[in-house]
Amino acid sequence: MKIRILLILACCLLLTACDRASIGIIGGADGPTSIIVGKISDKVSGRFGDQLEKKPIRMFNVDGELYYDSGLVSENTPRCGTMDGTLKKAVKENELPLTSGEANFAIDGYQHATTITKEALVDGEWHIFKKYEAYEHALEDMRYCYYIKGRMKNAAADSEFVVLTDNADVTFDDVISPMLSIVGDRDEKKGRILFNRFRPDDEWGISLSADRVTPTGLILRIEQFGGSPTGSLEYGPPYFLETTVDDVWQEVKTKTGEPLVWNMPSYRIARNDVTEEHINWEFGYGALQPGFYRLKKTIMDFRDTGDFDEKTYEVYFTVEPEDAQ
Repeated sequence: MKIRILLILACCLLLTACDRASIGIIGGADGPTSIIVGKISDKVSGRFGDQLEKKPIRMFNVDGELYYDSGLVSENTPRCGTMDGTLKKAVKENELPLTSGEANFAIDGYQHATTITKEALVDGEWHIFKKYEAYEHALEDMRYCYYIKGRMKNAAADSEFVVLTDNADVTFDDVISPMLSIVGDRDEKKGRILFNRFRPDDEWGISLSADRVTPTGLILRIEQFGGSPTGSLEYGPPYFLETTVDDVWQEVKTKTGEPLVWNMPSYRIARNDVTEEHINWEFGYGALQPGFYRLKKTIMDFRDTGDFDEKTYEVYFTVEPEDAQ
């Protein structure tokens, strides 16, 4: 049964600098781009916004996976001094370490932390290095890595990216342009660009994704990284399914037509890690028909009994006609 997951990049183009998922995009700039370097400051103004900062970013390679310095310092103390793996500087500070055991900065080794992080001693502090999500794109022809910070025009906040590219002159404008789907001829001179969000836009550091989707269920991946929760992040079994009818979101009808009844245990979300929940909706909804869906899940920032905050998050997916057969 062939399943295809639709990853949604939700950008409010003129009102906000936020998007929901950490999605990698390959491509160059769409249409002509005007870059103006300020004479007084280092700010670079482009067609889609202002580049505020660009610098090399520390990265190392473990078993073919890239990890970048998130800027977060680990609170995991005390710890043993034994390294779980060794590293050596093998490329320049703005270049990608494409071979396992290599780094682009002076470092002896690392320690395992979570499924998406490792920790390394940098300038006397244990820094958290986060796994770079390449989304199965080949990296062999990529060469450079940068931290790029900028502000889209009329946006409410800055955007920060970890950018991999084959073009050392890549700018904030080059990263933003494929996201906006501007009509125009693509400028292939900008080269290939792959990026991750440097930090989640969400205040609790939460992002959701769907894995192994079938008409009767999926694996919900709850990634938590950074953010500023004030208590423990927790979730329960309840969720809601919605689909589009004439481009309007509506609740999916249950098999009985009545709301589902839930048990209410609470599960803790791991910090700086991925928590997985196996969801099977066949008992309540049956097998979903072909269509475009979203699953809504409420997460709690729990401090004490009666003292908590709640937020509802969404993840999008599709069921294709061949999936429902």
